[in-house]
Amino acid sequence: MDQRERLGQLISAYRKRRGLSIRAAADAAGIDRDTWTSAEKGTKRTAEYIYGPIERVLGWAPGSVDQILGGGEPTELPEEQAWKPAPQQPKRERERDEEIEIVLADDTLDNEMKMEIIELIYERRKAERAASIKETRKMIDLFKRRRSA
Repeated sequence: MDQRERLGQLISAYRKRRGLSIRAAADAAGIDRDTWTSAEKGTKRTAEYIYGPIERVLGWAPGSVDQILGGGEPTELPEEQAWKPAPQQPKRERERDEEIEIVLADDTLDNEMKMEIIELIYERRKAERAASIKETRKMIDLFKRRRSA
């Protein structure tokens, strides 16, 4: 097996490990589904500018594709640095996001200001989610220690 086929197998394995369909992975990378499929098959040369988005979605450090093609292994990013798919909001929340609606409805703000505020809302939510995950991990560790004591 040549290195391009090996790269394809690794792309497929890491995509599946992350629980992504080919379509979801391609969408997240901002590339065409057929391009992602070709990369997984390893039969055609993939344009080098596609490597970065593939690495990002798979949780690999920049340059990992080149490492694989050179016979090495990908460098996995630490969990906190790796890309994660946006969690699906419950249908009720997708239909109505009151915070965003308040911003969009304010006629005293121009579009640029609205987009900046919305971006800050998403950043705040992401930080809150990360803090919540950290707390959950602490609880799990506490219960494990309690059980083993």
